Amino acid sequence: MNKKLIISKTSTFIFVVVFVVIFKLIFGEENTLIGVSTITATLMFLERDLTLSPVRSAIKLILINLLIGISSYLVISNMYLGIIVNFFTLFIISYNFCYNLRNPLYIPFTLQYIFLLSNPVDNKGFLIRIFALISGALVIVLAQILVNNNKLSKSGNKLLENVCDSIINKIEYKEQSDLVDDGIEKVNHSIDAFRTMVYDKREHNYYLTEEGRLKLNLSVALENIHTMIHDTNLNIIDEDILKTLEFLIKEVKILLSNSDDNINENNVPIYMEKLLKICEKKDINDLLNLQLLDSMILLSDTIKSLELLDKKQYNLVNRSHEISELFSDSKIKSFLTDRKSIRFCYAIRVAICISIGSFIMQYFNLSEGRWILFTLFSLINPLYEVSKSKTKDRIFATLIGAIVIFALFSIFKDPTARMLIVLTAGYLNGYATEYKYATIFVTISAIGSAALVGSVEVLTINRILFVFVGAAIAIFANKYIFPYKVKDSMMQLKNMYHETIICMLKEVQNLIEGNKQPTTMKNLIVLTSLIDVKARANEKIANSPHYSQIISERRFLTTSIYELYMLILRGQIKCQSQKEILNDLNGLIYYSNKDISSKITHIEQGISVSKDISTKIILSSIMVILRELSHLSELNKSI
Repeated sequence: MNKKLIISKTSTFIFVVVFVVIFKLIFGEENTLIGVSTITATLMFLERDLTLSPVRSAIKLILINLLIGISSYLVISNMYLGIIVNFFTLFIISYNFCYNLRNPLYIPFTLQYIFLLSNPVDNKGFLIRIFALISGALVIVLAQILVNNNKLSKSGNKLLENVCDSIINKIEYKEQSDLVDDGIEKVNHSIDAFRTMVYDKREHNYYLTEEGRLKLNLSVALENIHTMIHDTNLNIIDEDILKTLEFLIKEVKILLSNSDDNINENNVPIYMEKLLKICEKKDINDLLNLQLLDSMILLSDTIKSLELLDKKQYNLVNRSHEISELFSDSKIKSFLTDRKSIRFCYAIRVAICISIGSFIMQYFNLSEGRWILFTLFSLINPLYEVSKSKTKDRIFATLIGAIVIFALFSIFKDPTARMLIVLTAGYLNGYATEYKYATIFVTISAIGSAALVGSVEVLTINRILFVFVGAAIAIFANKYIFPYKVKDSMMQLKNMYHETIICMLKEVQNLIEGNKQPTTMKNLIVLTSLIDVKARANEKIANSPHYSQIISERRFLTTSIYELYMLILRGQIKCQSQKEILNDLNGLIYYSNKDISSKITHIEQGISVSKDISTKIILSSIMVILRELSHLSELNKSI
């Protein structure tokens, strides 16, 4: 354990404790747990970027917190009404903060709701509680403004610089490239992390900022270049192309450094135009060199555009066209078409179970019945495999934690010593990386905190009993109430990726036919990265390497389609070539593996007879896409 980690964890723990204490002083002891859930939500939300629309985000969070406050008050007033209110509120929270492709954010809000159910207030205290909830929502947004301002420039640029370093190292040490190679997976992780930032910083889940729009081009070009040179003998790349490629990558690094002292004075497009004329004279026909030129054109155009973009314009959003039907709310969030998704299945399951648990707690007037609710919430996970694993760990951890706190409190009778034990357990929880160990510390803290004003023996027995009750309900629910398994997720991801590729090809066709909407294409390429990240996460859960293969193998195909789109958008296709290229594009959209050889032969002939380098590059892109489609067709048969 390094010194840096200890300092970071200790600082975070101190900050959390100080925040909760201040929150308690302002809003009273009965609202202390709102402070706990608020700081938890604040830290979790920092992985997202809400700074583009802070007012809209604040309104949404305030409404969610008001729903939580009012619903918890209604539930306490009437247990039978509570069944309906609990179900509705928990479904809204879970569905809104569980995502098909992103990490869920429902934890602090559901916990907050359970906290309020377990700690009711009278009419006088209700108003203060509402103010506490509104303040909590504002704290989350304020932290966003303070911490995540310019996140895409600060953190995103570093990710792209890492990819640049990997490419430069391979070029500079091309004779020993295997010694400096970072590998495809590491580079893909950096690219996906960057595109996730672009995804977060969108308006209306569609419109990209000017910075995101342009730097997304960089991510595609850099990924394709790295993919092409990864396992390639660089000596087969044309010397002029390799030399210009190294120059371009270094220019990108200068641009990303964000230093006013590193003003880029090179006219990159002129360098690129010279290279294209040289390649045209050489009559370069091989796919590798032509595809590198494709990526380099996108790179040089983007460098120039970023140089002309003032930093004050980074967060500007172009809304000159309507949101594509593909990304409209009715398309991607429809309740009726979302019934088999992970978010719907989880929301239904957790809403049913916690509503039942809350009714049991109220009906039998169980003073420590909240542990049933906490156990249910802890063990009902969106994925069945995770829930199954957690159930065993939860029972084991609860027993161990209960034994430890019982033994320690039997030895240490002094209230101050007991408080130090509780604080130490909370601090050590920050270092626990596995669920079962974290739960041991949580159990020690929870029972210890309650035992400071009660009997540790009774609390320990009650905790164990209620954990078993909650676990029994959770086991049944995870298996029979809208179960959702890794294989279900992978099937959904696979279908989503397939539809995304079809949509990307149709966008290329629309562009050729005059319907220009590049924002849709940009959203589609970002979507492919999110799908890939989700597939890798599923792979770890299922411990099965083939899960993400079917998706990861598509990466080069999707980036090639994107580059083809951007090359056509550039508008440098000769008129006599447009009809022929459109025919080839139709062949991609209505692709059939039966006539792949004849199509590739036809395109190869087109490349060899063409004297225009732009046409050669476009035809080479179509040829690469055809080959990738054929490869994926065979892969689908084998998996």
